Amino acid sequence: MDEQRFALFTRLIAAFDEGYDYTQAYDSVPHKYGEEQLYQSEMHLLKAVGQFSDITVTQVAAHLKKSKSACSQMVRKLCHKGLLKQERNPDNHRELRLTLTERGWEIFQLHTRFERKCLQRSCRYLDNFSDKELEIYIQVQQRLNEAFQKDVEDNQELYERVIGLEE
Repeated sequence: MDEQRFALFTRLIAAFDEGYDYTQAYDSVPHKYGEEQLYQSEMHLLKAVGQFSDITVTQVAAHLKKSKSACSQMVRKLCHKGLLKQERNPDNHRELRLTLTERGWEIFQLHTRFERKCLQRSCRYLDNFSDKELEIYIQVQQRLNEAFQKDVEDNQELYERVIGLEE
C-alpha cells in the first residue's frame, strides 16, 4: 500500500472520528423544550412518529435501526411524559399505533425548526465547496460506511468465536 495515501487516509479517519465525537457529545446532552428535557434518541423517536402517523413500535425500530425492546422502553417513557399515546388499531386489535399528543406535536414542530436552522448553518459552512465536491464526499462516505459495516460484522464473528471458546 502506498504510504502517502495511507497517511492521507488516516488523516481522513481522524477528521471523521473528531466529527463522531462532536456528534456523540451532542446526542448525549439532554435538550430542553420548555419544561421538557429529551435526549436526542427520544427526539428521533418522536420525529419518526410525527413524520409517519399511526406508526407501530416495530416500524419505528426498523426506521431508527434500533431494537424493538429499546424503542418500547422509550415509548413507555414518552407516554409517561405525555408526549406520545398508544392506541389499538381498530382493524387489528393486537397492533398498537403511536401518535403524538398535543404537547408531543409542539415539541416535534419546535425540534423540526431547530434542526432545520442547524442544518442550514452547517450547509453555509460548506459554501466554498462545489456541488460536485459534496457529491464526491457522499460517495466517499457511502463507501466508508460499507467498510465500517464489514468491521462490525467481523467484530461480531470474532466475539461469537471467543464466546464459543469460553463455553
